Amino acid sequence: MTGATVTARGEAVVPGRPDEGIWTIEVDALDATPDAALSAVGERSDALSALLEELGVPKEVRSTSGVSVREEFDYADGKQVHRGYRAQNLVTVRLADASIAGRMIQGSIERAKASVRGPTWWIAPDNPARVEACRRAAVEARRKAEAYADALGLRLGGVVEVREPSPGGHAAPRPAVGAIAMRAVAEPASVEVDPGELNVQAQVEVTFFLEG
Repeated sequence: MTGATVTARGEAVVPGRPDEGIWTIEVDALDATPDAALSAVGERSDALSALLEELGVPKEVRSTSGVSVREEFDYADGKQVHRGYRAQNLVTVRLADASIAGRMIQGSIERAKASVRGPTWWIAPDNPARVEACRRAAVEARRKAEAYADALGLRLGGVVEVREPSPGGHAAPRPAVGAIAMRAVAEPASVEVDPGELNVQAQVEVTFFLEG
């Protein structure tokens, strides 16, 4: 049976704690002119920056992901009515410490009149759960290959190739999107954010020699 091989795919799912939560904070204002709308957004954005500084959120984990100014219209009695100009600033914040997320949400609403969306939980490539998922997937691939070899009256030989499926597969862990979305209200409730655990999935294909 020289040259004969068998390929088996191993899969594993391991729970793990996320490394970061990614949030989008939207600061906007509607005013009669573009300059007035931008000025209002600038003041609110400054208030947001001050809040993030107070919370100890480093500048390197926050970024401006979009700035826009547009005319806004309503329709009344079938006619278009000009409402003014809406300016918008989108800020993305990555938090490794979920314990401050609630204060960030509440402060953003109270002090910057912002809306907050998120989180998208992210698991780093070196997260122990991801490493463990890869290990278990490889063990499962060997177990299946041994079963095939035994059924054929053969023995499993050395490894020929180890390959992760293409991006179309599910080898990498996927982010989990949360459902917290809050806008400015008179007395926003305090929010406690707990990332819990995510399922980290790994797949691997391993090819072995078969020995007679």
